Amino acid sequence: MATAAQIREHYDSLAFIYRTFWGDHIHHGLFMNGESPEAAQLKLIERCVELVGVPPGGHVLDVGCGHGGGSVYLASAFGCVVQGLTLSEKQARLASQNARIAAVADRTRFLVGDAEHWQFPPEAFDLVWTMEASEHFADKLQYFRNVAMTLRPSGKLLLSVWTGSMESPNVREVARAFLCPLLWTAEQYRCAIEDAGMHIHHCEDLTPNVVHTWEICAEQARRARAIVRLLPRMAREFVEGIGIILNAYRAGDLTYTVITAEK
Repeated sequence: MATAAQIREHYDSLAFIYRTFWGDHIHHGLFMNGESPEAAQLKLIERCVELVGVPPGGHVLDVGCGHGGGSVYLASAFGCVVQGLTLSEKQARLASQNARIAAVADRTRFLVGDAEHWQFPPEAFDLVWTMEASEHFADKLQYFRNVAMTLRPSGKLLLSVWTGSMESPNVREVARAFLCPLLWTAEQYRCAIEDAGMHIHHCEDLTPNVVHTWEICAEQARRARAIVRLLPRMAREFVEGIGIILNAYRAGDLTYTVITAEK
């Protein structure tokens, strides 16, 4: 099972690689009408915003904030006060840099910490934003209990997540390649969120519109294969994982789900 230390090393070591493939929004894109990768990534955020209903000026906890792309967007577009949480010191530095460039450093703060052992302050946030982060959590139910505790009354959860059954060999291979202790189905997530005391508002499968993310990555890797062979082992393993996740998506074993809920 992947440990927090391994996940931290992964993101610290591969910050440049992730930026090369995905820019500073290190998550899938939502491809609807021939968008560029950058526009598709922004479109995914906009879809999530539409579904969850971001409170203007609200206090947001961005769990697994990466390079701060989502945090900066929420602070810039909605005037939110955002606290980002990441395992990676390098990611936190990049996120702070991006917030300064976007002139929202006064409304953002980025902390280095393990979300599974972090002290969630009670009733401190109007929204907990969890975009492609819970895949790395071993105790997902406890995470959602922490989310419910840290949300204010009527506070909201945004969850966008890779979903699939660990009974599938393809899904197990994705979990191995991307340092996920385990992946869950959408139904498992729904049950855990409700067990934690929140009410599901929306659950949507976006798989057909996000798979192109990895097709683009595969093409980039193909064009750079001579350079890839010279990269450190961890970077080469990341590139090898592109084919693994693309295969799981194409087989229908891996899906991409967005869930919104309210306390």
